[in-house]
Amino acid sequence: MLEAFCESAGLWRVPLPTPTLPPATMTNHYFVGERQAVLVDPSAPAQSSHDKLAALLADTQNHGIAVQALFLTHHHRDHSGAAADLRARFGLPVWAHARTAELLPDLAIDRRIEDQDIVAENADGSPWRAVHTPGHAPGHLVLWHARTSVIVAGDMVAGEGTILVDPSDGNMGDYLASLEAMAHLQPHTLAPAHGQVLHEALAVLTHYRLHRLAREKKVLDALPRTWTDADVLLPAAYGDVSRMAWPIALRSMQSHLMHLAELGHAERKGAQWRRLN
Repeated sequence: MLEAFCESAGLWRVPLPTPTLPPATMTNHYFVGERQAVLVDPSAPAQSSHDKLAALLADTQNHGIAVQALFLTHHHRDHSGAAADLRARFGLPVWAHARTAELLPDLAIDRRIEDQDIVAENADGSPWRAVHTPGHAPGHLVLWHARTSVIVAGDMVAGEGTILVDPSDGNMGDYLASLEAMAHLQPHTLAPAHGQVLHEALAVLTHYRLHRLAREKKVLDALPRTWTDADVLLPAAYGDVSRMAWPIALRSMQSHLMHLAELGHAERKGAQWRRLN
């Protein structure tokens, strides 16, 4: 049963329906590791999904795989929404970054995962390490397997849809730095939370970073030196994006404006912005 979901040594992808950001409709639940393993991002709310995960958890034992914990890449509901139920049902502890624990006060986090912690191992003893990659969320973690050059990427990239860096809990500067840090690992494969596994990983990471920087330049070019409401900038900065997506684009643009302010290129006064240089 588990073989049908195998992507690589110590990596099985199980997409299940979740309330996530369209056009994506699924979150990938990953079984990561062999000798020691974790179930990543338990979030599917339907009872049928829980039953499927229960069957797969039972099947892991037939393969000699010891699932020891539920691992959260970050706090968003489409990555953590089923953790409490699965924790109670299977008695598995929940592991997450300390910032994720702060943002999920109603969920018991049994272990605070820090950057470079080993959270799983393959049959040959090679480790899966957590890497702190803030930006999309402050406590975001990816899992890195150096021997196979695979990153379980959470919401750093997507095989379907886009990645929103929301100003409410994201930080564009941190997100750009995290993309660069992931690229420095020289991965071959990215296993995202939404959509298909991505190969040519370095090209994907480079594209994501350059795309964001190009968008940020458009935002800066559209920003006048007089105080202006942010939504006035949308036609110039996001004219290539469907108007149906402009509400999400506005949130992304706010994050770009906040990053430009951190760099000293923009200034905010209430809901208005202006260019400084």
